Order: sequence, then C-alpha cells, then structure tokens
Amino acid sequence: MIIDYAKKCEKTMMIGSILTFLLGLILMIEPVGSIRMMTCVIGIIFLLMGAFQLFGYIRQSREEKMMSLSLFLSVFFLGGGLFLLLNLDSLVKFITIIIGVTILIKAIFKIQFALNLKGISDKWRYNLVLGLISATIGILLLVNPFKSAVLFLRIIGGVLAFSSLIELIENVVIMHSLEEVTELPFEEKKKKKEEENE
Repeated sequence: MIIDYAKKCEKTMMIGSILTFLLGLILMIEPVGSIRMMTCVIGIIFLLMGAFQLFGYIRQSREEKMMSLSLFLSVFFLGGGLFLLLNLDSLVKFITIIIGVTILIKAIFKIQFALNLKGISDKWRYNLVLGLISATIGILLLVNPFKSAVLFLRIIGGVLAFSSLIELIENVVIMHSLEEVTELPFEEKKKKKEEENE
C-alpha cells in the first residue's frame, strides 16, 4: 500500500521534472518567444478581467454605479490588455527597467556606505567593489532592458533545465529502487506476528 503510494508520488514528481526541464529548454532556446507569449497571456487575462468588470458595471443598479469602481477598472484592464497585445516587448522592458533602477539605487547607497567606511575599516574596498558591480548591472539593465531580460531568461532557463535534469535522474533511481521492494520491514514484522498469533 505504502510502496504503491510512493510510486505514484515519484511518477507525479517525474512528470513535474520533465515539464520544468522542457520549460527550461524553451527559455534557453527561445527566450524572446517566451517573453512575448507570457506578455500575450497577461494581455488576454487583462482583457478578460476588463470585460468582466464592464459586464458587472452594466448589470449594477444606478445607486451601485455611483459608488462603483467597475467602470474605471474595466477601462484600466481593457486598455492595459490592448496595450500589451499591441506592444509584446513593453512589459518585459518595464519590469527590467524597474529592476535596473532598484539595483542602481541600492548600488549608490552601497558605494556611499563604502566611502563612509574609508578610514574606519579596511573592509570598505569590498563594499565599494560590490557597489560598482551592482551599479554596472543596473546601468546595463536600464540601457538595454530587452536584451538584458533575454539574457536573464537564458540563465534562468539553464538553471531550471539543469536542476530538473538532476531531479529526473533522482526520480529514475528512486523508482528503480522502489520496483525492487515488495514489502517494507515493518510490514514483514506485522505479518510474522499475525502468523504467530494464528
């Protein structure tokens, strides 16, 4: 019973590992297509949410409409959805720019902290180097957001594919070992006790 359950769990995990491995490969091989597909999916979700809000607004009573945000939300989601579908690279650029700005701000604080440490601690150089590296990454993200996002997706895809491959090998090894097990030790003891009692 427990062995069968363990086998089912391993099969489920194996399917998950295969799917994440394939996703990793797709992100590595076709990051631009992946980005555009994700943006397209988000755009369609926005359009559906906008349509839902608009339908809700139409069905509301006059009193409810006075206090409702449904019309505003429907315009926001429909507009956002259309914009994303017409500009499939825009979402990634926007997200990458936000990440770039965040990294750059943190880097500036790190550089400032390093310069303040000068004369107090000899460790200020490490903070300065880390700050300069972070600032460089932040600037690269801001200068070329789309290409930076593509590169990051390739890295993420590679890591995902590699980790999924390791998981898949582990699943195969565990499945093979489970095939050789017929009964667990405590089940064997239980059977022996039952036989002795009879």
